[in-house]
Amino acid sequence: MRALNAALDWLVLFCAILACVAIAGMSVLIVIEVILRSVFSSTLYLIEEFSGYMVLAIMALGLPYCREKNALLTVDFFISRMGPHLRRRVEFVYGLVSIAYCILIDWYVIQLLMKSIQRDLTAASVMRTPLWIPQMLLPIGITLLCLVMIRKLIIPDPIKVPDPGAELAIREVE
Repeated sequence: MRALNAALDWLVLFCAILACVAIAGMSVLIVIEVILRSVFSSTLYLIEEFSGYMVLAIMALGLPYCREKNALLTVDFFISRMGPHLRRRVEFVYGLVSIAYCILIDWYVIQLLMKSIQRDLTAASVMRTPLWIPQMLLPIGITLLCLVMIRKLIIPDPIKVPDPGAELAIREVE
């Protein structure tokens, strides 16, 4: 079990690093495009297309890391008012529904990828990029997200009890 956890941690971190590289690469490409357009009245034509692919990479590869670090949007005001026992049950049901939904999305994304490969689809752009190249990031990211959610279901995060003094301190500052 430790080896599986370590492998999953490594994969999630590696994908997060790739997402950061994509952010940096996209920033560099946009700066190059701005300089080319403003100074040389020219363009590379591929910047917009590749920036779109990098946004996809950032989303797909960064999502598992965000879930691992509990950085996704949650409705804490409702759940935080529950007792620990009820909260665990609600989080468990939420986890099951989330995993089922994630598996469903993964299934459809894999079908999309397979159709793009079978039909040899390419982007309607100057580069004619085969669509399976950017699309392959989606099943990688979503499958990793499913694995992270399954692990969080098996090994839940400890429940953080809110500090009642913190709410009073916030009210006093206002």
